[in-house]
Amino acid sequence: MPLTRRSLLVAASATLAAPAIARGAGKPVLIGEINSYTAAPAFTLPYRNGWQLAVEQINAAGGVLGRPIEVISRDDAGKPANAIRLAGELLNEQNVDLLAGGYLSNIGLAISDFAKQKGKLYIAGEPLTDALVWKDGHRLCFRLRPSTYMQVAMLVAEAAKLPAKRWVTVAPNYEYGTSAVKWFKQLLMQARPDVRFVAEQ
Repeated sequence: MPLTRRSLLVAASATLAAPAIARGAGKPVLIGEINSYTAAPAFTLPYRNGWQLAVEQINAAGGVLGRPIEVISRDDAGKPANAIRLAGELLNEQNVDLLAGGYLSNIGLAISDFAKQKGKLYIAGEPLTDALVWKDGHRLCFRLRPSTYMQVAMLVAEAAKLPAKRWVTVAPNYEYGTSAVKWFKQLLMQARPDVRFVAEQ
C-alpha cells in the first residue's frame, strides 16, 4: 500500500534512525512526537490519524528491522516553551530514540535547536519555515514538506501569468506569513518586473 504524506513521517523517522534501531533488537522503536493538537486541531488531528494508521500498518508488516514502532505523543498547545519542556521529558524520562512532529514553524525551530543540543534526530512533519533547513539547519534535522520558499515559487509561476500589475498581500504576522510575503514579492518581481506592491496587511 503506498504511503501518504502524513504516514511518511513515521516511515522516514524509523528509516533515518536505522543505525540506532539495528542496535536494539527486539525492543520497540520509541518516537517522541510533539504537536499543537489543542492549538490547531483542524490541521493536527487529521495529521495524528495519519501517523497512527501508519504505525499500525508498519507494525503489522513486521516493524522496522524487526522492531515494532511505538509513538509517545505530547501536546505543546502551540507554545515553543512547552515543546522544549516536553522534548526534554521525552528524551530523559521516556528514553525515545528520536523526536518528530511540530506543526508551527516557531515550534519546529525550537525542537530542532533542542535536538541539535542533545544530539538527537528530529523529523519535522509540518513546519514550513526555510530557516529550519537553511539558516538554522543541521545534520540531525530533516523536513518532510516543501518549505515556504518552495510553495511560494510554485504559486508565483501561476501568479506571473495573470494580467494584474498592482498587488496587495494579506498574511498572518508570524514566521510563515512574513516569509511567504517576502518570497512572493521578491520572486514575482523577478518574474514580472512590471508589477508593484501597493499595500501589505
